[in-house]
Amino acid sequence: MEKIANFVYDKAKWIILFTSILSIVALASTFRFELDPDFMSLFSQGNPEAKIYADLNNKYQSGEPVSVLIEQEASLLTRNSLIEVFKLQEKVRSITGISQVQSYIPSEVWVEGQFVRVDEEFINNNYVILVNFIEDRYYFADESLSKDGTKGIITAILMPEVPSKEVVESLQSLVGEEENSFQLALAGDAVMKETLRHSIITVLLYIPPFAVGLILLVFIAVIRNLKLTILAMLPAAFAIMWSYGTILWSGQKLNLVTSAAPIFILVLGTVYGLHYVSHFIDNVRNGYANRRDLTVNTMRMVGMPLLLATITTMVGFASLTWTEMMPVRNLGMFATIGIGYAGFLALIFLPAVISRIKPPTIVSETEYTRLTKIVIAASRQRVLVAVIFVAIVGASAFFVPKIEIVSDHLMWFKEDSDAKQVYNKVADNFGGAFPLTGEIIADQDQANPFDAQFANSVLQMERELEGLPSIKSAFSVFDLVKTFNEMITGQDVYPEDPMILQEYISEANLKELDTWVSSDGYRMLIRTGELSTHDIARLEGFVEENNETIRLITGIPIIFEDMNKLVTQSQIRSLALAFGLILLVLLVFLRKLGAALAGLLPIMITVLGILGFLALSGINLHIVTAVLSAICIGVGIDYCIHVLSGIYYYRERGLSNRQSVNAALSVVSGPVLANALGITLGIYTLFFAPLKLYTDAGAVLCLAMLLSAMGALLLIPVFYTLRREGAPGLNNNMPHTHETEADLKHSNTIN
Repeated sequence: MEKIANFVYDKAKWIILFTSILSIVALASTFRFELDPDFMSLFSQGNPEAKIYADLNNKYQSGEPVSVLIEQEASLLTRNSLIEVFKLQEKVRSITGISQVQSYIPSEVWVEGQFVRVDEEFINNNYVILVNFIEDRYYFADESLSKDGTKGIITAILMPEVPSKEVVESLQSLVGEEENSFQLALAGDAVMKETLRHSIITVLLYIPPFAVGLILLVFIAVIRNLKLTILAMLPAAFAIMWSYGTILWSGQKLNLVTSAAPIFILVLGTVYGLHYVSHFIDNVRNGYANRRDLTVNTMRMVGMPLLLATITTMVGFASLTWTEMMPVRNLGMFATIGIGYAGFLALIFLPAVISRIKPPTIVSETEYTRLTKIVIAASRQRVLVAVIFVAIVGASAFFVPKIEIVSDHLMWFKEDSDAKQVYNKVADNFGGAFPLTGEIIADQDQANPFDAQFANSVLQMERELEGLPSIKSAFSVFDLVKTFNEMITGQDVYPEDPMILQEYISEANLKELDTWVSSDGYRMLIRTGELSTHDIARLEGFVEENNETIRLITGIPIIFEDMNKLVTQSQIRSLALAFGLILLVLLVFLRKLGAALAGLLPIMITVLGILGFLALSGINLHIVTAVLSAICIGVGIDYCIHVLSGIYYYRERGLSNRQSVNAALSVVSGPVLANALGITLGIYTLFFAPLKLYTDAGAVLCLAMLLSAMGALLLIPVFYTLRREGAPGLNNNMPHTHETEADLKHSNTIN
């Protein structure tokens, strides 16, 4: 580390210039900024369920449905209401990118043996006929008009391959028009995506600045030097900038998961700068005045721990790349690179900058002196500390089996959010806003949808399907034909003479028939209530039992159920890989199994405590909370490494175990506590994020900070004070310094 310190001091100007150039390049990437809120991007391209869903939509040229919810206190079947809804329906139809529009108002009505087009004039002149037709004969009325008649929906089907952003924006503009006499709102997958887009932008614009502000206030209170406090934040700030540049210059879009990478880098990167500045201040206070000596001696003590903390944190994030969820894989990759940036900047750039400024002549005692004494006193209560952590382990082990894995994207939104409330209204009155899609098998001799025998067998299967829990309705072309026959003849049966009915349909110019029929199958639309894991399992069992009739059933809820399995696999894989690799790295650097295990113990307790907290609090394990385990490992291992390095640093100098622990805690506990407190307050800003997903992450990370910091400061000292006094064990691996009277005085004052 001495050679690196001298290199940094000698080449400081070039290092600062190099960093500035790279930062300008990173800033230039902002013109490539683009968000991808599509749920399907959460899966890798080869994911079977996602592929089935995409292929089926392409096969039947069926785009995403968007529901326009209409509400008013009076019935929507009054003459004026029908006219207003019809006008609204026509405005929706005129929007570019929408292929079909349906509501409780039919496009044509069967009157006196012929189809008559419904328009504003028809509604005015034939109001009674139209209302009777809607109430008694129109097949889509039950799907689009509530029982009390005060709520209705207009369903707009987007064209395949058409970007939903522009269509949804046009619909939102239409819904927001002042002349609307109804209360209008939008629901559907495409609407959720656009809500996510705006929520992610809000998080990116407002959360990091507020987090930085709170962290800065804590660090100022601790360091008591504004200039050094700002400098301590620079590695994390530049690392975030470089990380954004890497993501954007590589052509990647930011999505729900990868957009969190810079926030996580901020969470972890600030600790590096804080530890360097804290040790720098200690060296100033202990009598070092020459800038080169300050740089060299600070790097001697903190350089190796910072390097090791950077590597182990990178390993924790790298473990996320072992998953089939592409955004999580990208998060792991970009966060690993970002942490590498933060470590590099703390080891090279920060010392270079500080070496160019005049050392402060007087550094006041920091506020954490009292906290340090409390930590040292608490570390001596070995029995109490052991009992507390054993209780945490026991309670967590009891609750962990009760944890629920739920990846429903509705849980990403807060209960009081507009998106969640509108969805709940649509689901309660008309079935889920995210319907399932099934495909009915058709052999060559069954290609004609008017085959009465085959049609009746399909209809019977659909009615059985509707008997399953949470299945509200199943609808296919066969239901369309049957209800068409009922409209014309008044008979609630499938027609025996299909040729006559086919003529009627041809006369009615039923264009949407093509979206229901293919050369080897028929599309089936299934509206559901809230689907649980057990409901989906029953549905899959029903498909297996009827595999001669049903080829498949898919949809957003089923895709997210598949994500539950991926989340579970990702959690197990990432934890196993992270612990294994970090243990290996610690062994390589420390060359002591006991020290490596001591460093891992608080992390294991932290991860177990987090899982127990999820189960106890009712927060589900999902795509974001699952990746937090790697972050917890990254945070906790940093704290543990600094405590271990401090202990071995003083043991190298001949102090006893207890003296080494006390000396290490006197130096390390302040920065660790300051970092834990600052980051906890910074993370607290996530509770104001518009998405529940981020508030869940904030709660988990806050607890992780506290558990990992307390584990490092209290549990590791217990481990070392229980050991016999002996010769130092890490002669060549932890940082060495030359003894000075100032150092010895600093070490002995806290014994």
